[in-house]
Amino acid sequence: MNKPRILIVGRESGETSTLAGFLADEPYEIVTAENGREGLEIVRNQKVDLAVVEACVRDMAGTTLLKRAQAEEIHTVMLLVTRFGKLDSSRKSNRAYAVSVFDEPIERDSFLASINKCVPIKDTWKHRVDSFLEHNYSNPELRFEDVKRHFRFSRTYGYRMFKQHLGESFSVRLRRIRLAKSEQALKNSTASISEIAYQCGFASLSTFSRVFKAKVGLNPTTYRRNWKLGQI
Repeated sequence: MNKPRILIVGRESGETSTLAGFLADEPYEIVTAENGREGLEIVRNQKVDLAVVEACVRDMAGTTLLKRAQAEEIHTVMLLVTRFGKLDSSRKSNRAYAVSVFDEPIERDSFLASINKCVPIKDTWKHRVDSFLEHNYSNPELRFEDVKRHFRFSRTYGYRMFKQHLGESFSVRLRRIRLAKSEQALKNSTASISEIAYQCGFASLSTFSRVFKAKVGLNPTTYRRNWKLGQI
């Protein structure tokens, strides 16, 4: 799967690193430019899904870059970063060339929210989260806090992303994976019911039996027996 490509055009390497750092654990390929001319050359000659452009970059103002790209019919989506809400009045009209404008100091979650509105990441985000859950579902102590800490997002942002890109909460998603794993184990493993319960991350046999029956209509023992008899 190809990652969406994001160009960050900053005033200096420190600024570029700050913005790139916000995206370090996100499912994007990051390209950086330290001046406007370099940034313009990149959007001219390379495939870029989104450009994040600092207004006050060297060689060419960010607003000029946006205007030049528009004039050359370069269709890269662009976000403009201004410094503490200040933008020269003669350049304010150039805001129209950006799909969004946000001011420094930049707060990470709002920055990511702006990025995610512009770049389609549903399949990539879903894949990364499911991969994490696949590797950790057997841990009965796994909590949303662990996911939040691993991906370094806030609770509010995480809740929103689960709902938007997975269509269900963390707990529902985790339980779905655990039940799928346990169903496979009941069919293919000789382990006891209690062993399967703990291997699949359920804290107790009673909890496993209850949620499994709620899903398939049979308790684990009956399900396994009926499977062996060819009745499922």
